[in-house]
Amino acid sequence: MSIAEPVLVTGATGFIGGHLAARLRSMGARPRLLVRDPSGLRSDLRDSADIITGDMAASGRLRQAVRGAGTIFHCAANVNTWDRWPAYAAANIAGISNLLDAIAAERATPARLVHLSSVDVYGFPSEAATEGAPATGGAFLYGRSKAAGEAVLREKAARLGVPTVILRPTNVIGPGSQFIRRIGDELRRGLMLTIDGGRADCGFLYIQNLIDCVIWAAMAPATIGRCFNVRDPASIGWDRFVRDLRAGIEGRGIVINLPFHLADAAAMLAELPWRARLLGGEPLLHRLLVRIFGRTCGHDISALRDAGAPLGGVGYEEAMRHSIGWYREIAA
Repeated sequence: MSIAEPVLVTGATGFIGGHLAARLRSMGARPRLLVRDPSGLRSDLRDSADIITGDMAASGRLRQAVRGAGTIFHCAANVNTWDRWPAYAAANIAGISNLLDAIAAERATPARLVHLSSVDVYGFPSEAATEGAPATGGAFLYGRSKAAGEAVLREKAARLGVPTVILRPTNVIGPGSQFIRRIGDELRRGLMLTIDGGRADCGFLYIQNLIDCVIWAAMAPATIGRCFNVRDPASIGWDRFVRDLRAGIEGRGIVINLPFHLADAAAMLAELPWRARLLGGEPLLHRLLVRIFGRTCGHDISALRDAGAPLGGVGYEEAMRHSIGWYREIAA
């Protein structure tokens, strides 16, 4: 099996898209990258990829990007943990709609379109979810926008006859990960909160293991038309993750633990100035964060395993060594 070329990657200046583009380059492909700002690309990609400058709202650039593409990896998204609905909708709903419109306008026939969604579409249930669980996004705007984006993809791709695969990653860890950066900063010199003793499964997914699954999804015949949760096979609780990261970076920050109901009440109060638009940026604590750390992110990957996906190629300890090494380098 091989990936149909040319290969298009959207969102290559982001964490997942950048790692994916680099992997494709290492496989001998010269990826086509649609990016808003080429200066944000990894230095090893700037001279080894075909770069198209534009965003997911630029119809002309989108048409240029999809023209003749054999495989499309759609990684572009707004992944902020705190933002307003118009910003989420523009990136996570209109973006995929515009991509399919460009495919229609070009009469393009990609062999596969792999879409990166999120397990946030399940809305943080108490128990691990399978792909058949309700996926409306729950109470939070990011998850709702990703769920709506999936619906748009299914409807338009079916009408156009475009073969698709939807991947729902859990919490992606590795060099460049927001989890390593943000939690590392708090553990280094700030205040880190755990919920209910950090017992919840953190949904650990090392970036290179995710890229293994993304590449597999683009090639395996059994993936067409399907949706898969993606995480590493090992079950890692937030307590272990926080403890190991703190030790690895020699953090001097304080870790406090709260029961879920108390953390949730504190988050509701902490959000108020931001909801009233008295302050900008992101609150230090809000209810989405409480659920990320206090509800399971270790969703069921039986379908992924049964379909023959490559799982856990890089183990937890090695993944943490790479992640800690990256953090120590940027924090030096």
